[in-house]
Amino acid sequence: MTDTLHILKVALDVPLDRVFDYRTDKPNTQIGQYVVVPFGARKMIGVVVGISDTTAIESKKLKSIIRLDPEVIFDEQSFKLFQFCSQYYHYPLGQTILSAVPSRLKKINTKAMAKKYLYRLTPKAIELGVDQLPPRQTTLKRIVMALIDATLLDEASLRSMSSAWKKSIETLDEMGWIEKEEITLDDKVYIQAPIPSLNDEQKKAFDEISKTNKTFAAWLLYGITGSGKTEVYIRLIEEALKKEHAQVLVLVPEINLTPQLESRFRARFEKYMLVTLHSHLTDNERLTHWRLAKEGQAQIVIGTRLSIFTPMPHLSLIIIDEEHDASFKQQEGLRYHARDVAIFRAKSENIPIVMGTATPSLETWFNATKTKDAKKFGFLKLTSRAVLDSTLPEIKCIDISKSTVTKGFSPYLVEAIRDRLNKKEQSLIFINRRGFAPVLLCSSCQWTGRCHRCSSRLVVHLNQKRLRCHHCGHDEKMPLQCPSCGNTDLYPTGLGTQRVEETIKEFFPEARILRVDRDSTKTKEALNDLFLKMKNREIDILIGTQMLSKGHDFPYLSLVGVLDTDQALYSPDFRASERLFSQLMQVSGRAGRRGQQGAVIVQTSNPGHPIIALVAAHDYKAFYTMEMESRKMFHYPPYTRLIQLFFKHTDKLKALNAADFFASRIQPMFGDYLIGPAEPVVNRVRNKYIYEILLKLPRDGSKNTLARNHIQQVMAIMLNDALFKSVHVQVNVDPQ
Repeated sequence: MTDTLHILKVALDVPLDRVFDYRTDKPNTQIGQYVVVPFGARKMIGVVVGISDTTAIESKKLKSIIRLDPEVIFDEQSFKLFQFCSQYYHYPLGQTILSAVPSRLKKINTKAMAKKYLYRLTPKAIELGVDQLPPRQTTLKRIVMALIDATLLDEASLRSMSSAWKKSIETLDEMGWIEKEEITLDDKVYIQAPIPSLNDEQKKAFDEISKTNKTFAAWLLYGITGSGKTEVYIRLIEEALKKEHAQVLVLVPEINLTPQLESRFRARFEKYMLVTLHSHLTDNERLTHWRLAKEGQAQIVIGTRLSIFTPMPHLSLIIIDEEHDASFKQQEGLRYHARDVAIFRAKSENIPIVMGTATPSLETWFNATKTKDAKKFGFLKLTSRAVLDSTLPEIKCIDISKSTVTKGFSPYLVEAIRDRLNKKEQSLIFINRRGFAPVLLCSSCQWTGRCHRCSSRLVVHLNQKRLRCHHCGHDEKMPLQCPSCGNTDLYPTGLGTQRVEETIKEFFPEARILRVDRDSTKTKEALNDLFLKMKNREIDILIGTQMLSKGHDFPYLSLVGVLDTDQALYSPDFRASERLFSQLMQVSGRAGRRGQQGAVIVQTSNPGHPIIALVAAHDYKAFYTMEMESRKMFHYPPYTRLIQLFFKHTDKLKALNAADFFASRIQPMFGDYLIGPAEPVVNRVRNKYIYEILLKLPRDGSKNTLARNHIQQVMAIMLNDALFKSVHVQVNVDPQ
């Protein structure tokens, strides 16, 4: 081998926990560059994670790279983060890295990104005037006159004037009459609201966190709904950006929280470059924003969970809004928790991290108050609403087992909505189930629509006349008669957002109603439209799912009605109580945030249930104490760490045999702290049967490495065994 050849260690997007050697004669190759390489009969995108002069592969079998891209897509700090996630979450390094970069970078054949420009006349053109143009050049004259009137024109405006606008622009450019500037970001004008003064608690929180702006510190900012946590975030960002080149990362749990937060931040940070990273961006937009962050040009990045992996060379502060939210946990592929990864990143980069919420996760509360880690976790409280004379809403529970209920609504709730309509105030009806109804039922034989690919029922979407599976996405027409007995009397049973919308329209035909769920808000524009209409009082009644239960500030909303809460009270999931309490507290917090007295009506058959009673009392601390007793008794987090394993196969017996084999090999290490194999509630998804095993580890992390090695060893044995190699095994660390 000559001295000009180097061996590149390349990570690929394949389910193998190893890197692959390729040769190159390219000088100055860097770790973090991405490459195109041959892999079997395919070409694949990979990332250079190491460079060496030696390899164990025979020279004749060693393949050369096809292409080396000059762009370095991650730095040393990012590589440490990827390595940690790969090891902690039991996921191959190549798949970890390539799941974290913009999808456009992973395409082998990509066209150059189309840039957009704004055009303006040069001083020379303005001085000479339109009369100096050739008399027959009508298109040139039209464009110049339009630019004189408008100063700036975009390409869409020019296209509307003439299909030959590009040729005209080229001519004007050659004449020195025009100049252009690239459009890269949001160019809207944001109106700044008056800057509020900090109350004593907000000022204390700001002062305490600011003292740690040059070192790692994890802060829990526990503030009731409407207590002004966002204003504290803004002041902390202002302080962080005083440092030259500083960057700040703000994580939000869901895309629907981004537009309102973005609008408020842009109004306050006009002189700083702010970008967003979320699923509603186009591939080009996401790549542009990601590169601006990676190159240090964007000082503020607001994004959903994947944004935690964004390279930011001058990162100085991380803020996590609604830290408790389950949306921060990725449920497919690399099953990371963005909050936990953010804490690791903050510690690795020696910067502070602030986690704000009105309902802290039990793990975060425990870390901030009850353990030796408390000295590393600062704990700050905001106990009153930031708006003067604004108080927490009164929460009233209606026992629907003793009340007449019409199509899911008690008379008390109906009258409360009517009262708000008369007062010109807004109401929110909350139900955590999209679609029209959960089940289509035959009145004769009790047939119900079931998914043929999953062990779950199909959900009725009446507006589209469709039945849909919310597990695998299967979609089919609603039958006109029962497939089992031929009966034509099929009716939806249960509540969904579409059915609630239909009922509300019957009760209040004069009301302006908007339904908000994932079916109705698939674009960023739909979300922006929602906030604008609520602010302008163009909506009387809002109907929504958990998308509306957190973070939103609707000034004129004074009533929240909660339907169908009882199902979560008896869930086998040990986190169900925590999720329900958090959800009810969060949605209750939408009411009465601007001075008017808010009210919350919770319809339940169990008004005496401890969780319902604690929600009505706004008592998080009592809920925490009650729930922690149960967690401690049954050895659940935060007293332990969990690893969940799924075994999936189209043959049910093969899935069970694989789970049994795994359990038998690993049981000596875990003893009674191994649960399963068992079938989950939904035991078949996309035609694959599922068995699961749950492992419990000490919370101090003392057995993490040992457990990982043992799990990987058993999985390697199974991968090389003909009986088990076709079984798909998924590892979920810290399941939510």
